[in-house]
Amino acid sequence: MFYSMISKYKHISFDLDGTLVHTVKEYRHRIVPEIVEQLGGRIDEPHHVDRFWFEAGRNVLIQDLFCVNPKEFWEVFHIMDTPEDRFAHTHAYEDAALALAKIKGTGKHISIITGAPAWIAEMEIKKLEGAPYDYFCSIVSGSFHEKPDPGAMLHTLKEMGQRIGETLYIGNSNEDAAFAQKSGCDFLYIDRGEHTFDTLEWAPQKVSSLHDIF
Repeated sequence: MFYSMISKYKHISFDLDGTLVHTVKEYRHRIVPEIVEQLGGRIDEPHHVDRFWFEAGRNVLIQDLFCVNPKEFWEVFHIMDTPEDRFAHTHAYEDAALALAKIKGTGKHISIITGAPAWIAEMEIKKLEGAPYDYFCSIVSGSFHEKPDPGAMLHTLKEMGQRIGETLYIGNSNEDAAFAQKSGCDFLYIDRGEHTFDTLEWAPQKVSSLHDIF
């Protein structure tokens, strides 16, 4: 069913964290409360940590849910979220590398567009153990506006010589769906079961595994 849909695209673009790789739940539920406590804030519900980790508008969530200043939060977060610690708690989904290889084997172009800083994204991509891709874009390190602003997608298309109408974006969140919509490309939602969104905008197709797209 989904293979015929994917076959019509020349360019398959992926979100990274939560789509191709994941950071174990224990990590975010350790580091985020430590930061909030250090800054004198509070976390009323454990689910609020998951909302911060997966949903869009994180600065608003930091302010409203944790009652701390977002600028101060990120300053401490970038100190505590070390490359070594993040690497140890990050794993590729079992279907990710195989899916990338299969897609590349059909002659399609593959990009990875993520909101993560380049150092995190590069570390996460290493977890894919050499799986093929053609282009990688870190939104924050590239000084683009955060999702759902389409700037990073438009830049990627230009660099790769691809067309928006021949592009499918695959992601795991409402901000990914909105990112695809604002960019003008089709979207495939992959539900990894890590977080339930109150609303998921513009997600006409859904799978639970990348195995399902073949």
